[in-house]
Amino acid sequence: MIPLRRKNSSLTRGAVAAGAVALALISGVGTAAARPIGPFDVGGAIEVEYDQAGGPGFFGDPTGPETDSGGGGKTQEFANNIAIYWTPATNAHAIGGAIRDKWRGVASESGMLKYPTTDEGSTGKPGRFQHFQGGSIYWSIGSGTHVLSGAIRDKYAAAGWENSPLGFPISDEAKTNKGDGRYQLFEGGAIYTSQKGGTRTVWGAIRDEWVRNGSENGRYGYPTSDEYDYKNGKAQKFAGGEITWTP
Repeated sequence: MIPLRRKNSSLTRGAVAAGAVALALISGVGTAAARPIGPFDVGGAIEVEYDQAGGPGFFGDPTGPETDSGGGGKTQEFANNIAIYWTPATNAHAIGGAIRDKWRGVASESGMLKYPTTDEGSTGKPGRFQHFQGGSIYWSIGSGTHVLSGAIRDKYAAAGWENSPLGFPISDEAKTNKGDGRYQLFEGGAIYTSQKGGTRTVWGAIRDEWVRNGSENGRYGYPTSDEYDYKNGKAQKFAGGEITWTP
C-alpha cells in the first residue's frame, strides 16, 4: 500500500500547514452548521480540511460521524482509507495510506507521535512525508515507511532531510548493541546518539572503515564529532580514536 496522494499538494518542510479556521468553524466548539455528505454530516474544521484537501473525489463519503479521539481531539473516517484528525493545537489534517498504517503501528494519537501537524507532502526526492507533534514519518518506494523523532530527527533535519547525502531512512530508530545509545540507518549513512558522544552523522568511507572495525562495539566506539575537513580529505573523531580519509 502506498501513501495517500492528493492533487496540488505542497507545503513548507517543518511548518504547520496553513489554513487558519475561524472559531465558529472549529470542530466541537461553536460548530457551524454541518452539511450532509453521503450518509453523515461533515462540519467545522474537519469540513474545511475535507474541502481544501481534495473533497469527495479524494476522501470519498464519510463512513461514520465525527467522534472524540484521545487528548481532546476529534476525528472522522472516510471511505478511501483516510481520516481527518483535529485538535485545538494542530488544526485539522488528513492522514491515510502507508503513513497512516505506520502511525497506527505506534499507537496513533495515543503514542509518541501524537497528532499530525501537517498534511502529507511530497519530498524533494520521490517520496512522501508527514510531520506530527512528536516526530515525522517518511516513505519512499525503495526505503519503506519509517518514523523519525527526537535528537535523530533534529540531526536529520539539520543535514537537509532526504536531500542530504543521508537520503531516506531505511530503518526505525533502535538501541545500539551496547544499549547506551540509539541509532537510525539511512540510504547514505547513519545517525548515532549517545550521552558520551552526542548526536553524530557517520557516512561514506569513514563509516565503512568504522563498520569494518566493529562500529560502536569495536576499537573506535561512538562517534564524538561529525566528519570534518582534514588536510586534503576528511576526518572524524570517535571515543577510541580518529579515522581519516583522503581521495
